[in-house]
Amino acid sequence: MGLHDEIHVVILAGGVGTRLWPISRRSRPKQFQGLLSQHTLLEETYQRVLPLTSPQKTWVVTGAEFVDLVREQLPDVPRDNILGEPEGRSTAPAVALAAARIARADPKAVVLVTPADSYIRDDAAYREYAFLAAEVAATGRIVTLGIVPSRPDTGLGYIQRGERLARPTTWAYRVARFTEKPDAETAARYVADGGYYWNMGHFIFQAKTFMERCEKHLPEVAAGARKLASAPVSTGELIAQVYRTFPSISLDYGIAEKDTDMVVIPTALEWSDLGNWAAVKEIAARHGHIEPGADDHVAVDCSDCLVLPRSGRLVVTVGLEGCVVIDTPDAVLVVQEDASQEVREALEEMEERGKGERL
Repeated sequence: MGLHDEIHVVILAGGVGTRLWPISRRSRPKQFQGLLSQHTLLEETYQRVLPLTSPQKTWVVTGAEFVDLVREQLPDVPRDNILGEPEGRSTAPAVALAAARIARADPKAVVLVTPADSYIRDDAAYREYAFLAAEVAATGRIVTLGIVPSRPDTGLGYIQRGERLARPTTWAYRVARFTEKPDAETAARYVADGGYYWNMGHFIFQAKTFMERCEKHLPEVAAGARKLASAPVSTGELIAQVYRTFPSISLDYGIAEKDTDMVVIPTALEWSDLGNWAAVKEIAARHGHIEPGADDHVAVDCSDCLVLPRSGRLVVTVGLEGCVVIDTPDAVLVVQEDASQEVREALEEMEERGKGERL
């Protein structure tokens, strides 16, 4: 059996994507929406990884309330492979929930973990990097993919590389350390140094390796995940009971930063975490993925703007520069690009004013 046949893929489809409101909503977050194409981000992620695996070896971890939505968008994935969390506990428990099931059936299986909402320009190149990472993961290491940074971004995590590995591939380096969202001066120094990469949150490992690290660093998560994996039927009551024992902690903080044998493979991929409207606007402007909506949008003396008319109404913009305008049937967002991180604050204000039904 070739390595290709052994890869399981875990798609993390949790989160609410508040900074992409009003398209991303509590009832249908950004991963279930189409931002850059007619396909949703979840569907695009699935199509990207499918050549690496099969529907039977694809797993999706999402909120319990979104399980039916995942089944609707990914009908080929077996129902038992769509795992609903009763409440969000960040990425470490989410990955453990799937990894424990995989490890129980096939401890040596190689697992690729990917968020459902990554933008990646070249799917074929991504799969080549995933294959390289799988070769290293098969030796008992946890591997992460890094992005060669194009700018000193303070909203992303960074990975510092250590010594180069001699085998099984010379593309890989030991991880010296992780740094989460440095200040502007530090980020600029990292980019100038050349030995730092953006952390894109994609991990590759053998199922047994992850569970071993989980048992070492997050024993309560490992024990709970194994309990759920071995239960004949994981009822909602059992899952809720186990999840109450889990800390809310990311894979990065809970395991990766504590693992002294982590490996990073640098990539030249064009990638974005699509964390806010400025990120969507950057990709749309670069590649024209989003149609300008000429029939529904009239612009006069505007430049460097992203306008998405999604309501069927006519949107007219005059004299705008560097703005994002999102028009939906029940809400309109107008925001300066450099303030797009603050959309979350507007939603908090809406909640306080009793407008929570619009979230």
